[in-house]
Amino acid sequence: MSRHLLLTAWAFAPARTSGVYRAIGLANAFSDAGWRVTVLTAPEKVFSDEGAVDTSLNATVADGIVVRRVPFLSSVYSTDISTWTRGQARQPELWAWWHGRRFPEHGFGDWRRALSRAAFDVHRHTPVDLTLGTAGPSVDFIPGWELKRRTGVPSIMDYRDAWTFDTFTGLPNPRASRRAERWEPRLMASSDQIWFVNDPIREWHARKYPQYASRMRTVANGFDETGDVSLGVPFVDRDESGLTFGYIGTINTGRFPAEPLLSGWIRAREQSPLLRRSRVVLRGHLGRTGVASEELAAFLRRAAREDMVFEGPVARADVSSVYRDFDALVLALPSGPGITSGKVFEYAATGLPIVSIHDPSSAVAPFMAESPAWVPTASLSPEDVAAAFIETARLTGRQTAASRDEAIRWGAQWERGRQLSAGVRGATELLEGRS
Repeated sequence: MSRHLLLTAWAFAPARTSGVYRAIGLANAFSDAGWRVTVLTAPEKVFSDEGAVDTSLNATVADGIVVRRVPFLSSVYSTDISTWTRGQARQPELWAWWHGRRFPEHGFGDWRRALSRAAFDVHRHTPVDLTLGTAGPSVDFIPGWELKRRTGVPSIMDYRDAWTFDTFTGLPNPRASRRAERWEPRLMASSDQIWFVNDPIREWHARKYPQYASRMRTVANGFDETGDVSLGVPFVDRDESGLTFGYIGTINTGRFPAEPLLSGWIRAREQSPLLRRSRVVLRGHLGRTGVASEELAAFLRRAAREDMVFEGPVARADVSSVYRDFDALVLALPSGPGITSGKVFEYAATGLPIVSIHDPSSAVAPFMAESPAWVPTASLSPEDVAAAFIETARLTGRQTAASRDEAIRWGAQWERGRQLSAGVRGATELLEGRS
């Protein structure tokens, strides 16, 4: 009989939000390895109410994976006040604090009980061999903790982000409460393995919790093929009318390097006749909800005057075809020593030249350093970003069919199934070692 994995993921298909691709990838990787997989996740309505749904994601979930929607109530995500209790409506901040006491995580603490009940119900009907919570939110770790302490089922914590560590600064998270600081080692003590998406985040936690360092390992993100169409972009000769640089991803202001991107692009066009005939196309959702703030709308208007144009979101099923409209890619990411993104690996898989716009200290560099098509910026100054754009334009002109194929082959190593296979093998060995 196949082993049974209980995976807890706040976001799962068709939710269009942070972490969903890793959650789907984990479910698929275990399913492909012959495991039976049950997913505990939030109701679809939580995401559809926010306009954060992409129904094409449903087709990326392997057949046989069981998805169980666990009731969820939060003052942070519930925008329909007709569903609020009287106490929640009268004093929403006090209500959120009180309910968050059940688990020290703002906006998600009240989900703990519902998750625990669902986990035990699944285990009662179809015994679970292993639990895996992929977080954030960190309440996703609770089903594994509860089943481990009450029934002995082995558990894995998967950090796609961090809880008490700020991945943007490399310092302790100032928003982490003292109760969170107490809960994190409690959960780690109960876990059999602890996964992280990159080495900097793993190493930070190993220094903070050396007693659990031997349980920690890096299980990196990767890219996902979409349907039958490869992400690799075939080489075609381009005319001299100009280049199209493309960006696919969430577009916002704040952590996203909007101003360095635009100011560097303007400076590059001042210096390069080719780039004065070129443009940048931005594709993706505007922030978490898809609706531009006033600040973001103003940025997009300024950008459009410089041939940096927003052309709307892209359904997951259409990503491959959209990449074929571009000559080069813009990897604009928030900066920070713990920051990586699945977009890094997806970009690499296309084989297109990539201009990388983020602080050099980013965790992206160790993954992309050997790429034959990657041009990082030395800093986020307009001069350095401009220089990176100009060098990427030169690289685009030098690419041939052979060098494009080389870049595609190099990027293929980051396919998500390959990346996660070591983690699945380690989980299998964990159970075999206990039998």
